[in-house]
Amino acid sequence: MITSRRRLRLGAATAVALLATLAPVTAASATTDTTAPKISTTAIKQWLGPGDMKWRGAFWSANPAYSWSSSDNVGVASHEVQTWIGSGKGSRLGASTWSSTAKYAKTYAGSRRSVHVEVGEGEQACQRVRATDAAGNRSAWSGWRCTYAPFGEDTVDGAWDPSAFSFKLRKTGTANDRISTVPVKATGVRIRVATGPSRGKAKIHIGSTYLGTVSATAKRSGSKYVTLRRSSTLTGRIKVRGISNTPKSFLVTGLWALRSTSKLSSATIGHPATPAEYSEPGLPAPVASSDTTKPRITKFAFAPAWPSKRAGNGMYRATASWSAADNVKVTGYLYQEKRAAGGTSHFGASTTYTTQTTQTRWPDYDGDTICLRARARDAAGNLSSWTGWKCSVAPITVLGGNWASGGFPSIAGSAWVYAAVSPRTSDQTIDRFAAKALRLKVRTGPTRGKAKIYVGGTHFGTVNTYAKKNGSKWVVVRHKREVRGRIRVVAKTKKVYVGPVYVIKDVSKAVRTEIG
Repeated sequence: MITSRRRLRLGAATAVALLATLAPVTAASATTDTTAPKISTTAIKQWLGPGDMKWRGAFWSANPAYSWSSSDNVGVASHEVQTWIGSGKGSRLGASTWSSTAKYAKTYAGSRRSVHVEVGEGEQACQRVRATDAAGNRSAWSGWRCTYAPFGEDTVDGAWDPSAFSFKLRKTGTANDRISTVPVKATGVRIRVATGPSRGKAKIHIGSTYLGTVSATAKRSGSKYVTLRRSSTLTGRIKVRGISNTPKSFLVTGLWALRSTSKLSSATIGHPATPAEYSEPGLPAPVASSDTTKPRITKFAFAPAWPSKRAGNGMYRATASWSAADNVKVTGYLYQEKRAAGGTSHFGASTTYTTQTTQTRWPDYDGDTICLRARARDAAGNLSSWTGWKCSVAPITVLGGNWASGGFPSIAGSAWVYAAVSPRTSDQTIDRFAAKALRLKVRTGPTRGKAKIYVGGTHFGTVNTYAKKNGSKWVVVRHKREVRGRIRVVAKTKKVYVGPVYVIKDVSKAVRTEIG
């Protein structure tokens, strides 16, 4: 019994001594740790293909995963990821996210091992990561890993196949289809072409600089990649021109811009001199907080989409409104606005910070289009996802003076125009419009007939306005791609009355994500 008690007392004393010995060692290690973490590996899919791109309702984009592995002697506490975006304007640092540690880096938990970056058509996205341990030691930044997305129908004009990322060129006599992208800053191109005995050749340019000729002729059908590059950055549109002496086709199934990565190691990253395209105007600095929960937009509307009545100031009016929710409090909103005149699908863009939940806009001139979207922000700087784009379009009306009335008279004091019985009579707009579809209101009744609707020389559809009783209806006519020209109504049989006409642009082409 005595021996057992001695053993117990000895064991307790030994344990206390051991704990006393270990405690200061543990405390000391927390303050004396000078070993920096290490980034072991990083990876991202380098060449995104058409199959990686998803339709987002108004544009094509992909969300490839950027992954990494890290290690530290006492454990990694957090990771910071920086993103560099290369769009048509050239490379620049993305600043879509803010954190309390670095203006242009997003901080993640130490357990995080991957993030997703959004890449649009023809864009390049590069990312790098560094780790920080509990003692504040930081690893060196990893090298940049880049991914490239192919150009698609939205950013290429000319002839194309039904696939948004497949483009066919053919030279027959003097006819020569072409591929021409938006203007880019690039050192070269990577092109994937279909090969085979029926395929021809094409010349590749960036702006006025000739990069080389690609031959797709082969004994058997297949495909191949060709890379053409220069040592310096070139500015201009990427152009592909068929040059076969016979009517052979040249099928492009993937086209990428190769941008210079030399600027990516610049020390200006995170510096106030970072390009202003990605700064968010008037955005208050985030407060120090452990809050990492993102707000969410609960409702977003922009109405009316098709205004038909003018406001008291004689202009059309549409109002965007939204609401949001957050675990703490929503402190403000970012909204983006894009506006295009009737004759073009190019949208002027702007980004604005506000604490309001409504914005009123005036799509006043015939065929004008205004589109808005919004996101919420809390005091800690957490951002919700962007809403989808909502648009409002001004009608083309007789009262606006846009119809030529060359083939028949407009009805005085009314927004209606009509075509007479003769199939040759027609009316057309004075202005030219860029349109993929038209929304028309027509009068119906037993004395009404049919009319063909054109944009320029392109037939969009035939409208039948015959009905047993008098009335009216809305009709939408569409084409497979956007066309620019005068909108023309050509009578086929009896009189056709056409009311307000709304021009629907190719939103996938006109509304892009380049502004944020």
